[in-house]
Amino acid sequence: MNLVRSVFIATASVLALTGIYAQTKSEARLSPLADGYVRVETDAYRIEVPKGWAVTRETPWGQRKATPEGKTGGELGMMTGGRTQSSWEELYQTSLYFIQREEKGKATPFTVGKSAQGYETASFSVLDGEGFARRRFVLMRDGQGTLLALSIRIPARAQESELKKHFDRLVRTAVIR
Repeated sequence: MNLVRSVFIATASVLALTGIYAQTKSEARLSPLADGYVRVETDAYRIEVPKGWAVTRETPWGQRKATPEGKTGGELGMMTGGRTQSSWEELYQTSLYFIQREEKGKATPFTVGKSAQGYETASFSVLDGEGFARRRFVLMRDGQGTLLALSIRIPARAQESELKKHFDRLVRTAVIR
């Protein structure tokens, strides 16, 4: 019975995290801001990314990426999820399953907090072989349990300062709709 319950919980978490629940997909609306950033608005969320970064179309599982146009380096990620009552531990373990499938690394424990907009958050990183937090993640949940996962990929330590500034802005300005 515990195995059935575990499989059910894992499946429910995966469905919630990957946005398989019925959601309408629409194009992102981009609005330039005066300070060198662009507001990205979708039916599910609003965020801000640096001006000159390309924002991809949303995948069937609710993911978009933003990358600097014409340059290598750095990637901001946004992924929607349905409503869930899963614990942070369950969401963390489910996230790590997919993160580690993409690229192995040593995950840090998650820390729980609040975003600037007042959402519950769980934050963690995945360290590379040298102990550098090359991939960083913030899971956000609103009062109804709707999830928004934000991430950054930092290709080299030399780019950390600049890219961290962009990720901090992404997290600070995120609004779940």
